[in-house]
Amino acid sequence: MPLQLIFTSAPRGLVAGRSGFCTVARHASLSERLTQQLEALGTPHDDVVGATFTFRRLEAGSQAWYVLSRFVARGLDYSQRDNRLAHHLVFTAEEAAVLPPPAALALRWNGWKDAWTEEPTWLKEDARPLPLSAHPVLTPAAGWREFAGTGAKAAWLVNASGAAAVSLLNPPESAQVLRLLAESAALLGRAAWSATFTTNAAKTGADGFDWAVGPASGRPTIDLAQAAQLAAPAGELARIAATGAGATAPAAAGPTSSAPRRAADAHPSKPATGTNGVTIAVVSLLVLVAGSLAFVYFNQPAKKKVVETIQPTPPPIDSTAADELLKANRAIADVDGFMARNDFVAAGKLWLESCKLSPTFAARYRDQYLPRLKAKFAETTTAGLLARLESPTATANRKGMLEIAEDAAEALRIGESLEVTKDAAWEELTRIRSRAEMVGSLDIRPIILTQGEWLTADLGPNSPSTAEFKLSMAAAEKIGRFIDTTGANKNVTVNARLRLLPLDSFHARDEKTKYQPAEIRTGSQANWIEATSKSGRQPIVIGVGSRLNTITLNFADNSASQLRDTNQLIEIELADGSRQTIALITNVKALRPLNLGLAALKSDVDTGVVHAAAWAEPILNSFIASSGSLGLYPAGHEFPDRDLASTRATKSLLETDLVRLERKSGPGAPSYDEVKARRSAFTAQDFVKAGAPWSLRAVSARGEEGLLLVEFR
Repeated sequence: MPLQLIFTSAPRGLVAGRSGFCTVARHASLSERLTQQLEALGTPHDDVVGATFTFRRLEAGSQAWYVLSRFVARGLDYSQRDNRLAHHLVFTAEEAAVLPPPAALALRWNGWKDAWTEEPTWLKEDARPLPLSAHPVLTPAAGWREFAGTGAKAAWLVNASGAAAVSLLNPPESAQVLRLLAESAALLGRAAWSATFTTNAAKTGADGFDWAVGPASGRPTIDLAQAAQLAAPAGELARIAATGAGATAPAAAGPTSSAPRRAADAHPSKPATGTNGVTIAVVSLLVLVAGSLAFVYFNQPAKKKVVETIQPTPPPIDSTAADELLKANRAIADVDGFMARNDFVAAGKLWLESCKLSPTFAARYRDQYLPRLKAKFAETTTAGLLARLESPTATANRKGMLEIAEDAAEALRIGESLEVTKDAAWEELTRIRSRAEMVGSLDIRPIILTQGEWLTADLGPNSPSTAEFKLSMAAAEKIGRFIDTTGANKNVTVNARLRLLPLDSFHARDEKTKYQPAEIRTGSQANWIEATSKSGRQPIVIGVGSRLNTITLNFADNSASQLRDTNQLIEIELADGSRQTIALITNVKALRPLNLGLAALKSDVDTGVVHAAAWAEPILNSFIASSGSLGLYPAGHEFPDRDLASTRATKSLLETDLVRLERKSGPGAPSYDEVKARRSAFTAQDFVKAGAPWSLRAVSARGEEGLLLVEFR
């Protein structure tokens, strides 16, 4: 079964927070990039009757996908507006190789959806073949014969190079159109799935489609209303379409028999009489004698020596070369189609592959296509990747973020091979790859920040040891609030998992350290999160309450002594997969802040407020200060700052800092050129650059400078 995606108007989509026109069902194995390409196709059909079918090839994740789509407009959506639905079937090249032409699938598959009334659904993988209804053979082209007078006219849509780019006007009803397209595609044999089509070019446009049903400029037009009066094409393909000769014949139903024999089978003879039996015996004897005489005659030695001439076997047809030539000729149309859809990576990849395939390909098309391909490659590719990277949900989707990094890396490889100019757009493309790789490597989850010290008890190298971390009242309150959200109470214990991790940098991913089973309990005076232990001594105990606010770690050896001056992270995972972490910080200098780069900040055009980009917001919002608050500050900002800390830096804050820096002198004063450059950026309203490098810091209630969490350089 192919992969599927259904796109329609719904109150809730598969992706959290999505509503309106969105994906409501798909297979999880569809990549994010391919999903976005399918969603971008929209729902190009607005007639309450009928359907629009398209077939196209898309490139995603270094792989070609063959997409058969059906678009309908049926009924009203949840907001009582006209609703439309797109249903996509996605095939691999291996699947397509053993299937009938796509137009035949569109006609013969009965699983198309007209509406979606269920909850958003992740579709299950199904290894069974696609169930298709019975249908007449495609060659000879009986559908064309019935519609236009001869099956030879199926060859109007093809030529020696593959599918011909044509426009079909005044078509019959949808099912008949699909049959005509299927019979024409069948003439291409194994290349049937290279013929793309749309049954409604007025809505979908004709760019990227070989066969456009409807008006399309710049290509030959066939008026199907006059098909019976138009002359049939000539040539081998027309002959195959008309007669079926040369096409794969259907399996025979049984042994061939003569007409008299079929009559005898219909009326069985009576048993032979005695006279008939004698007659049969005599005739059989005569036949035997005649056969013996013939055998003797024909086995006499020849009187003349016959010289047998052996003709040399003609060389086999180089079908492989023919196939490769066909692919090369088809490729340029696909390159043009990819560029029309602004998919310059797929266009560049196909161009390079085709140049290797056919030495004459590049020479034939270089001047016409390569300059246009190179000119817009970096700019268009960068814009598309930035749109994906800066989506508000991108950072939380690690798989999608790594796909962006992979796609950017592929674009850079292809651009290098095309010798694309290394301009500003190209440099931005390299930064996109680095940023996506960095964000994809993070493990973002909420972090309660608390500072203190480890108190350890060490009785010797072979003795058990204990380490305690005293929690402030503010930190204990934050942990207590988390416990309240788990549902634990005096009567209910909540199961969880704990693990202790070294803390060198925030949100570092750790896929090696194992979890320990734990329980969350509440009492009248204290709440507890404890890792369970068979030995009776819990390795990790978090206790918060009115009397004691402590995190205790118990070790079977003297490991507790090694915790002095180290930063540790306790991660708590609940049964539903949600997580909470507690950062236990004793050595601030050992912490490395994250560097998200200046691209993680944006400034409002109207107000000049500098704030986190949509993709960076989840990272900034993951930090929970146990006391005080968090603030975003430009370089050189002085503390203490009595103003209320905020992760949105105002234009006035930045200007005040610049004025102060311009007047500053003595040790620690910035250079004249540095301040001048920042003032110039401010005047040009490039407020992000004017404050660079920026930092996200914890700030105490008295405005004192605290932990450096994130840098923006």
